[in-house]
Amino acid sequence: MGGLTDASGAGQDIAAPDAFLLEDLVRAAAVRSGADEWRMRADRFWFRLEPPKHVGRRQGWKLHVSATPLSAAVVLARTAPVLFERGCSFKFARSLEQVSHLVSTRCDRGSGGKFLTAYPDDDEHFREVAQLLDRATTGLPGPAVLSDRPYRPGSQVYYRYGAFLGLRRLSNDGSYEAVLEAPDGSPVRDSRRAWFSPPAWAPSPFPEGVAAPAAPQRPDVVLLNGRYAVRRALQHANKGGVYLAEDRLGTDQVVVKQARPHVGSSLTGADVRDALRNEARVLDLLQDDGIAPRRLELFEKSGSLFLVEEFLDGQNLDSWVRHRLLPRTDHGLDLARAREMSLRLVALVEAVHARGLVLRDLKPGNLIVSPDGAVRLIDLEHVCVPGEAVSNAYTVGYAPPEQITAGRFGPALGPRADLYALGATLYFLVSGVPPLLPQDEAQDGDPARSADARLRALTTAMSRLNTALRTLAEPILGLLAEDPEQRWDLGRVRRFLERPGPAPVPVTAAAAPPRDALDRALRDGLDHLVATARYEDPEQLWDSSEFGAGTDRCSVQHGAAGVLAVLTRAAAEEERLREPVRRTAEWLRVKVRQLPRLLPGLYFGSAGTAVALFEAGRLLGDEEMAAEALDLAAAIPLDWPNPDVCHGLAGAGLAQLQLWQATGDTRFEDGVRRCADQLVECAEPSGQGVFWSIPRTFDSALAGLSHYGFGHGVAGVGAFLLAAGLETGDQSCLRLARAAGETLLAAAGPDDGCVTWPSERGKALDPVQPMALHWCSGVSGIGTFLVRLWSATGEERFAVPAEQAGTTVRYTRWQASPAACHGLAGNGELLLDLAEAFPDRGHRAGAEEIAEAILVRDVLRDGRRVWPDDTQREVIADYGTGLAGVLGFLLRLRDFGPRLWLPAFRAPAEAGAAR
Repeated sequence: MGGLTDASGAGQDIAAPDAFLLEDLVRAAAVRSGADEWRMRADRFWFRLEPPKHVGRRQGWKLHVSATPLSAAVVLARTAPVLFERGCSFKFARSLEQVSHLVSTRCDRGSGGKFLTAYPDDDEHFREVAQLLDRATTGLPGPAVLSDRPYRPGSQVYYRYGAFLGLRRLSNDGSYEAVLEAPDGSPVRDSRRAWFSPPAWAPSPFPEGVAAPAAPQRPDVVLLNGRYAVRRALQHANKGGVYLAEDRLGTDQVVVKQARPHVGSSLTGADVRDALRNEARVLDLLQDDGIAPRRLELFEKSGSLFLVEEFLDGQNLDSWVRHRLLPRTDHGLDLARAREMSLRLVALVEAVHARGLVLRDLKPGNLIVSPDGAVRLIDLEHVCVPGEAVSNAYTVGYAPPEQITAGRFGPALGPRADLYALGATLYFLVSGVPPLLPQDEAQDGDPARSADARLRALTTAMSRLNTALRTLAEPILGLLAEDPEQRWDLGRVRRFLERPGPAPVPVTAAAAPPRDALDRALRDGLDHLVATARYEDPEQLWDSSEFGAGTDRCSVQHGAAGVLAVLTRAAAEEERLREPVRRTAEWLRVKVRQLPRLLPGLYFGSAGTAVALFEAGRLLGDEEMAAEALDLAAAIPLDWPNPDVCHGLAGAGLAQLQLWQATGDTRFEDGVRRCADQLVECAEPSGQGVFWSIPRTFDSALAGLSHYGFGHGVAGVGAFLLAAGLETGDQSCLRLARAAGETLLAAAGPDDGCVTWPSERGKALDPVQPMALHWCSGVSGIGTFLVRLWSATGEERFAVPAEQAGTTVRYTRWQASPAACHGLAGNGELLLDLAEAFPDRGHRAGAEEIAEAILVRDVLRDGRRVWPDDTQREVIADYGTGLAGVLGFLLRLRDFGPRLWLPAFRAPAEAGAAR
C-alpha cells in the first residue's frame, strides 16, 4: 500500500482513541479493493486519495457526501469501495473530531456537512459516481450541504461546481483563495456560499433532456406553519436561523428558532433538534416563574424543527452593559445599579436551581434586560438536570475549569458550575470584561501560578478606578474560585449584596511599569519569537491564526515582515538578536521571490515587506539585502484601484516615502508622487466631506467600503497625503489632507471629553461596535492622523479630537485585547504619538496605563511571559493580531523610538515652509 505522507508534519498527534478509525477503515478498504497503489496523504484536517498516475482536472462538478460522527464510519465503508472501483479521487475528514466540527453549530454554513468530497474525471464520470454514491448512502443520516444541490430530493450526495486541484491565487486583498477559470481565461473566486450558486457559464452535468433537481423557489413572504410571517432574520447559523416573525392569528411579534436535521450531531445520535425540544420543555417548566419567554408552539417543517417563543423587548446583557459603560469603562457600572442587577441575576439562578435544573451556559448573551430593568433568560437549550447524560456545551470565559476539561459527553455538572458562570457574568456586569485568561503552559520546575491568583491580580489593576468592581470583588472572586468546593453559595452572595457595603477603598493612581518589568516582558517575548521560529519550514515561519495562515506569509499583518521589523528594532540595542534578524530576513528573501505577484498594501501586501527587509539590511550592514529590498519596493505596482493603507495605494505610498527619506533614491520620490496623484484624482468630495471608496467593481472582499478609519479609509489616506505634501510641497495633497481632517471633525461624536466615529460613511455612530476604538477602523487610527495634521498646521481644532481619542482609548483599555490592529498595542501607539506632540499633557502616563493593562494579562509559554492574540485565547507571532505588535509598542514605550511603518511627523515650526 502507498505510504502516508503528512503534509503538515503535525497531524499524527491526535489524542482521541478513535483518531485513526477512519484512516484505518479506508486503508483496509483499499486493500480489499486492490487499490493499495493509490497515493494517500494527510494534512491537519483531510485525508486525500488519488489513483496511480492520476491527472486531476483543474475544476468541474464535484460531489459531497454528508455524514454525522455516528454515521461517518459507515458512510466511508460504503463509499470508499465505490470510489476505488471507479477510479475517482477523493478526500474525507480524517477523524471523528473533524467530522464533529463539520456538523457543529460553529461551522461555516458554506462548509457544513461536507464529510467526503469526490472529484470525478468528467461529467460522464460524475453522473456514474453520483448515482453509485447515492445508492450506497441511501437512508444514512447527515446534515444538508447548503452550498450544494442534492443529487435527488432526500439524497445524502450533493454537488457543486468548484476547483479540484486546490489552485490558489493571491487575491487583491493579500489572501490566498481557490479560483476557477472562466471561459475567457479570467480567474473567478471559487465562493462557497450557503446556497447553490454555480458560475453562470458552468455547463450542467446533466445531459439535455435529463432534468436536474429543481432549485427551490423563494416565496415573497415566508409563512411558517401557516401563521408566522417572517419579518427578518435575527441570526443565521449552521444549525438554522433565528427569525423575528408576526403571528397572523394574533397581534404579537414572536421569535422563531430553527434546528436543522443532524447539525450538532454527537456519537449519541442527538442533534440540535433534541436541544430545541429540550428548550421547549425547559420553557414550560419555568413558565410560572416569569424568568424566561413563554413557549408558544413547536412544529416540524421539511425535516427542521421550529420553536416559537414570546418576543422579549429589550437588549441582551452584553449590549446593555457596553452601552452604559462607554466611554468611561474604566470606572465600571454605577455601584447602586451593579448591586441591583447582581441581585436580579442571583435570583434568576436561584429560581432555576429551585426547579432542580442547572443552566450550563449562563452568560451575558443569554440574558435579556427589558426597558424596565427586569432580567430574563433566553437560549435555554442546554439546561438540564444535574447528572443527566449530555453533550458538553460551554462558552470560553464563562465556563469553570472542570467543565472545560470534561469529556464531550457525560453527566451534567451540578450547580457549582453555574456559580462560576454567575461570577463571570457579574464580572462582566461591573467591568464590561469577561474574566478570560488563557491557561499557563509552564515547564516542569517553573513556579505554578493559580488561576485564582492571576485573576485577582487582573481584578486589582482593573478595579483601581472601578468602584463597583472594587466593592464587589470579594463575592465575584468567591464565585470564580478555581476549586468548586471553595465557591461562594448563592445565599452568601445574596447576603453580601443586600447589606450596606463599606466605604470604597480610596483610589490609588496607577504607577508606571517598572523598567525591570518592561525588560522582562521584552526579553521573554523576543525570546519566544526566536524560539518558535521554524527556519526550515518553507511555507510558514511562525504559526498564525486560521485566517492569517491563508494570507501572504511575507506580509506585515500576519507574516514574517512584521515580526522582522520588531526583531530589527530590538536588535539595535541587543547584539544577541542580530542572528535571528539575519535568519528571518534570509527566509523572507527566499519566500518573497516565490510570491505569485506583488501587492501594494503596507500591511497585507509587499510594501511593508520591502521596508522591513531594507531596515534589516541596514542593521546588518548587508548592502546586497538592502539593495534587494529597494528593488522589491520599486517593483511594487502603483496603479491600483484600492486607495487604502492596509491593501492599497496609501500604504504603498507610505512605504515609498519612508524609503525615499532613508535613501534619497528618486525612484521612490516618483513612487510617492504617483500614489499621491492617483489619490488626488480618485477623491470623492460630498456633502459629508471627502472620501476614498474601494470601487464596487474591484475584485475584493472590501469592494464598496467607504470608511473613516486609518486602515481602510479617510484617516489613512489623509495621513499619507499629508506626509507626501509636506515632503514634496504639493499643495493639492495638503489641501486634501486638510479636507480629510475636516471630514473627520464633522463626523466625530464627542462625549464627556471623549470621541468616537462611525465606521463607514452613511452609518450611524455606534461606539460599541467591535472596531470602534482601535487602529484599523476606529478611534486610535483616526487620532493617529489628526495629531499629525495638528503637527503640520498648528491648528488646535485638530489637536482637540486627537487628544480626545487618546482619552477614549485610555478609558476603554480594559475592554481590548493586547493586539496592535484592533487592541491595546495600537491604542498605546497613539498615546505615544500624543506624548511626542504634547510632552507635558500626561499622554505618556496614558501609554503606561495601556502597558499595565497588557502586562497583567500575561500567560506562560515554556517559562516565558507572553501575551495572547486578539481572540485572547492563543499566542501567535503576528504583528497585527499577535505578540510582535505588542512587543513593538513596549519597545517604543521603553526606548522612545519612532513608530513603525509611519514617517516621523513634523512639529508646526518645521512644517511652516510647507504650508
